[in-house]
Amino acid sequence: MMPLDVVEPAEIRTRVRAYLAILGFDAARAEAWVQQACEGAASGGEAFTRLRAMLVAELASQAPQVTDDPECAALARLSVWLHAEPARLATLPLTPPLTRQSMASERVRS
Repeated sequence: MMPLDVVEPAEIRTRVRAYLAILGFDAARAEAWVQQACEGAASGGEAFTRLRAMLVAELASQAPQVTDDPECAALARLSVWLHAEPARLATLPLTPPLTRQSMASERVRS
């Protein structure tokens, strides 16, 4: 968990840069996004709010059928992490189907 209560411009940039590096952005693209997200930001929270809007806009341009609701936001984060298109991840079949197995405490002893 990264605290967002920083106000020093250099520290804000460092944290946004580190976050984009963790997501796997190439250095040149990450630096452009750092500049855009941090320009005039008064706090880390403001910079990350801008960055989130940028990620959502990027996702919308790549997969317009994906909307910004909580499930799609999770899908967007997963797609960035896996370097895969969100639409492709949304249609992956889940096999084998998941079934719930009873816990030992729930099983009846004969």
